[in-house]
Amino acid sequence: MTGVAAPAGFSMGRVVSRLFAVLGRNVVLFLLLSVLLVGLPTAVFGYIQLSLVTPLIGPGEQPGAAAAFNNMFSPLRIGVGALAWLAGIIGNAVLQGAVIHATVSDLSGRRPTFGECLGAGFRFFLPLVLIGIIFAICFVFGLLVFVVPGVLLALAWFVAAPAEVMERTGIFGAFGRSVELTRNHRGAIFALAIAFVFAQWVAQTLISGVLGIGIGASAAATPTLAGNGFQSLFVMQTITGLVLATLFASIGQAGIASIYFELRQAKEGVGVEQLASVFD
Repeated sequence: MTGVAAPAGFSMGRVVSRLFAVLGRNVVLFLLLSVLLVGLPTAVFGYIQLSLVTPLIGPGEQPGAAAAFNNMFSPLRIGVGALAWLAGIIGNAVLQGAVIHATVSDLSGRRPTFGECLGAGFRFFLPLVLIGIIFAICFVFGLLVFVVPGVLLALAWFVAAPAEVMERTGIFGAFGRSVELTRNHRGAIFALAIAFVFAQWVAQTLISGVLGIGIGASAAATPTLAGNGFQSLFVMQTITGLVLATLFASIGQAGIASIYFELRQAKEGVGVEQLASVFD
């Protein structure tokens, strides 16, 4: 196959425009993957943990401190917490692989399907889990040393996951491949990462503010409900926080895949058809 001419240099504008285009074309697919792999498991385990930590008490009663402590650290709750942690790791890894596959597939001119993406996610979840663990350990160690090494390492390894999914590099090969691809473009990647974190913070802050204003207005209009205002706000913020975290998990992985796509084209002159050949 022959590839189209590669664009000159790395462009943050192209990365962002491609990301929004991919999200627009695959919004339902990404929502389904996010809810199935991260949202539902998190909600189910969260509900179970909450029901276990809250003793069954009568109206107006308050649990004693000892009972609350024993309930919180009961073997059953610890076991459920461990299962939730394991499900979270697996679900996020599968989602990561599925979204990366969907994004690069879409950018390569192919229409990703739910089954195809889910299959790719499960196929690569183990190497992606190991890549994530190695990344996290080294990143935290770098932050503890002097912050900057951790940030530089994260930027160098930024596209390790899509390198593994799209090029089958192997776990350690993915890190080396990412170092090669990101070289000379880490400043732009850092700016994109900061912009993403800022956008996520703004969205969460705005939604929390709107919820707070709405509940405050309801409490003022109905004083008898004022006592439940803070509890309602906490529950709604928890739910919206879960929804936003789930959505931004997909958007973040799609953004990383879009950066990987741009790096391949800008640094190696790889065209759309060449990138698409991996799916043949």
